[in-house]
Amino acid sequence: MTTYFIGGIATDERFYAYPLSQIPDAVYLPFPAHTAGESMAAYCLKFLPLINSKAPFNLVGNSMGGIMVMELLKHVQPEKVILISSVKCRSEMPWRLRQLRRSKLHRLLPGRGFIAGTRYGGLLLPELRRDPAVRRLTISMARHNDPAFLYWCVNAIVNWQGGDDYRRDIIHIHGTRDSMFPYRNLSQAIPVEGGTHLMQLTRKEELTRLLLQYL
Repeated sequence: MTTYFIGGIATDERFYAYPLSQIPDAVYLPFPAHTAGESMAAYCLKFLPLINSKAPFNLVGNSMGGIMVMELLKHVQPEKVILISSVKCRSEMPWRLRQLRRSKLHRLLPGRGFIAGTRYGGLLLPELRRDPAVRRLTISMARHNDPAFLYWCVNAIVNWQGGDDYRRDIIHIHGTRDSMFPYRNLSQAIPVEGGTHLMQLTRKEELTRLLLQYL
């Protein structure tokens, strides 16, 4: 059975390199071209031609990719749905992120500023300081993204209106030290003790074992 993977903001296929090499029939879905101003719900429709929904399949999404998966569930019915380091609905987002919809402070950060933040912010994150190879990868992936797309991503996430009426068999894997989407805000998530928002990169073997277990 095919398992489709959607990555997070400022990533590419390299983000899932390890699980793609270990999980049978794993397929990475590249980000389609965006249109300025379109919503997350509208953007996610562009993934539909990339998915063979005539045969059974699974969906896996990390961070922003998980939000995209939640939108896709309005149009397709995967056998299994796995979210990693993500949220199932807007109410699981932290207050500081939800309030940006009103303050619009995120609009002050251009796409190139996001790339610069990834480059220099990596110096402050302990897991990236300990693993220079992962830090180089995160910077490279950010640089290979279109700055206009990164700007759109931040705005689309801030304005996402995902409701609580989602299917209840979603497998939600989440680090207990995730600072982007705190574990305490989530409902029925499987904890990864000490896992951070970047655990797909820093603990890829462990995450892949969990994926194989639940798939």
